[in-house]
Amino acid sequence: MSNDIVHIARIQPEGAVVYLFLKKTGPETYRWFEGKSPTDVKGFTPEEAIRLAKRQWKYVSFRFVNCGFRFTLPERDEHGVNALFCQMAASYASSNGIYFDEELGHSCIVKNASEEARELLRKANNCTT
Repeated sequence: MSNDIVHIARIQPEGAVVYLFLKKTGPETYRWFEGKSPTDVKGFTPEEAIRLAKRQWKYVSFRFVNCGFRFTLPERDEHGVNALFCQMAASYASSNGIYFDEELGHSCIVKNASEEARELLRKANNCTT
């Protein structure tokens, strides 16, 4: 399951925590799911879907799960950039943390993912075994 999740966010409607999952559902379609139920929020790219999600759920404490920081190798920059869940999953699945990012065309590593993100990754991986 973790390999089809692009990113994860959470909202808090009426105080309850609800996780939202961004998944690739077609060649150029990325859709947000509430659990296993698809929502109406979708985009042609992950960036567009993320932007639309921020607008859709801005009044229910929308925030992304901290999936760490992605560093490009071999020249690691000092700060990295926010990692998507799929990038964190690829890095944590590797024996040394290094994975090849097809989109960037470089080897990368993800560091400092939150405990919440790592726990969601463990749960997603347990669903597939």
